[in-house]
Amino acid sequence: MKRPDSSEAHLYCWIINSVLPMPSQPIRYLIAALPPEPIAEQVWFYKRHVAETYGSLRGLRVLPHLTYLPPFTLHELSLERVEADLKRITESFQPEVVQLEGFSYFTGRKSHVIYVAVEKTERMQQQYSVLTAYAQESLLLPQTRQQFTPHVTIAYRDLSEEKFQLAWPYFKDRPFSETMHLDHLWLLKHEGKSWEPMTRFDFRG
Repeated sequence: MKRPDSSEAHLYCWIINSVLPMPSQPIRYLIAALPPEPIAEQVWFYKRHVAETYGSLRGLRVLPHLTYLPPFTLHELSLERVEADLKRITESFQPEVVQLEGFSYFTGRKSHVIYVAVEKTERMQQQYSVLTAYAQESLLLPQTRQQFTPHVTIAYRDLSEEKFQLAWPYFKDRPFSETMHLDHLWLLKHEGKSWEPMTRFDFRG
């Protein structure tokens, strides 16, 4: 068999790369509600306070959000299908006003989480259940807890026990009371160091 010369080899590679699509690398996404700017600015204030006062910096990497579906990976070739599915699903959701009230926390072995508490409604729980069922069936995500604890994170990941014990008294009895019109969700894309809003899905139920 004749071995192709340099020009033939380059032509062969060009044909292969032009005709056969290269497999895309999986990208991380999450589904969340984003609070309006006045509420987001308050959350940013507390994120900066925790970073500057207690040295917990990871919260500054994430824009204020209320997670409905935690991070998952998706190949770019599947994105259009998933966006169409999410549009169809969320169009059946009904808008409502939700209450953000006070601060609370989760405990963990390596890090704690301080967050703004969101009062869960029956409608929010139903929406969460629909989205998690879709994720497990169509995105092959592992089964998650059916109980939903809506919240907007202030500090996480690097909030050690020592830092938490210093920070929590500041938040424990501090008032925070805002309402938020929940009428859409966002698909956010991880851009290397931050999450950026990508596609908006409006509620039309």
